[in-house]
Amino acid sequence: METPNKPDHAKSLLAVAMLCGGAVYSQSAQAAIYTYVDKDGTRWLTNTPKKGNKYKLVAKYGAPQKQKQPKAVAPAPASRSQPASGGVPRFHCGGQTQAQLERKLAPHLNSIRMHAQRYGVDENLVRAVMKQESCFNPSAQSRAGAMGLMQLMPGTADMMGVNNAWDPHENIMGGVKYLGQMLREFNGDKQLALAAYNAGPGAVRKYNGIPPYRETQAYVSRIMGEYNRLQQAPVAQASGFQRNARVTPAAARGSGWAKPVQAFTVFRGLE
Repeated sequence: METPNKPDHAKSLLAVAMLCGGAVYSQSAQAAIYTYVDKDGTRWLTNTPKKGNKYKLVAKYGAPQKQKQPKAVAPAPASRSQPASGGVPRFHCGGQTQAQLERKLAPHLNSIRMHAQRYGVDENLVRAVMKQESCFNPSAQSRAGAMGLMQLMPGTADMMGVNNAWDPHENIMGGVKYLGQMLREFNGDKQLALAAYNAGPGAVRKYNGIPPYRETQAYVSRIMGEYNRLQQAPVAQASGFQRNARVTPAAARGSGWAKPVQAFTVFRGLE
């Protein structure tokens, strides 16, 4: 996801998204992105940290692992973002039934409700976004580096105060907090907020509405369809949230992370 073209929070998300999303085409060596705060309180990003313990790792890049292609799955439509995991389009959910998806959702209902109430976001909207983003898979990882249930990019997770994006509770917090910011940015308009979550608020402002991107328009339509379905459905019962969920070895070692486009110098952008 991209971010606003204004100083607060924007440049960092845009910078990290560009590095993570566009990096798949590069052939450069392995690298990592660090953040640090200088004596004036300004936060910076760099891939060339100096000695000292003030640097915090926010993204890591390496050659993507080869993955087996799923059988009998139609190719995803051309889009501006990558599938959540395994090469299966997010909206497809691998052919899982609604009952299977509901069982995967159940452990996270309390966490969804807690953060939806905290950040003023409709719980059903959070559920619909989560289904679209990860099919309720806490170990989902996109080829661009987005992580977990709400598919947080590393820079987004860092700015939302997420310490461990693989912890479902923290991941939900970061995604709901960001979605709440998008709702406030666009005066409570759910469709514009969803478009901003997918394509970036800058694109929504540029086109004064949902951007004319096929993937973004389909993304908004699918989530709103699921949201409207949930509005008519009986209220689900929460069964507690999971913390410190098991992370697959592939996710732990960064499988699927893209290579950086090129070496870059220190730049501002997290204020």
